[in-house]
Amino acid sequence: MDYQNRVGSKKGSGGIAGDAETNQYRRERLRQLMLSQIDLDNDPYVFKNHLGMLECRLCLTTHLSESSYLTHTHGKKHQYALMRRAEMDKKPTKPEPGKVVGISAIPKKRYTKIGRPAYKVSKIRDPETFQKGLLFQIQMPAIARNVRPRYRLMSCFEQKIEPPDTKFQHLVVSGEPYENIGFKIPSDTIDMAEGRIWDFWDGDTKEYFVQLFYVDSNNK
Repeated sequence: MDYQNRVGSKKGSGGIAGDAETNQYRRERLRQLMLSQIDLDNDPYVFKNHLGMLECRLCLTTHLSESSYLTHTHGKKHQYALMRRAEMDKKPTKPEPGKVVGISAIPKKRYTKIGRPAYKVSKIRDPETFQKGLLFQIQMPAIARNVRPRYRLMSCFEQKIEPPDTKFQHLVVSGEPYENIGFKIPSDTIDMAEGRIWDFWDGDTKEYFVQLFYVDSNNK
């Protein structure tokens, strides 16, 4: 600390520093030491607001100066918050039972696709009710082990391949590692009664069957 040019001191000699000056010098020295140990520019929890004050995002505290914030980081509150944050980061991010999770939060399964499976579509009619229907037969000889094909009915507004046409709906079939295939079918009401729409997977022949019937317009 420069003790020259003080009142009552000779040129080239040092005068006696007061308590206020000594405390200011000590605080400045502490600030410089802490700045040499902590890089504020890379601190993820410090934020400078529009008033020029520093805020600790971890503890939600406000500080007037860098030295005040650095002193806060060495305090028990900030250190305890850092320990809690470290423990939270270690825990697996599994959804809690009963908690609703958005579809965007579910990791998408990725695999190497091998092309589209062979298929056959047949028009059928129920011999008793004379309802018209469709039978889909999809062959998947190279399907992955322990994987069962699935189907899903999709409206014309859900698909992004072509402009929506309310005259049609889509039946999508998936089975890893094949690409998903979609069938464009009439948008007439499908009979959702028990036994009227079903699917069957033959593990021996590696064939997947989906059958559905439309509601008879005469019986509406």
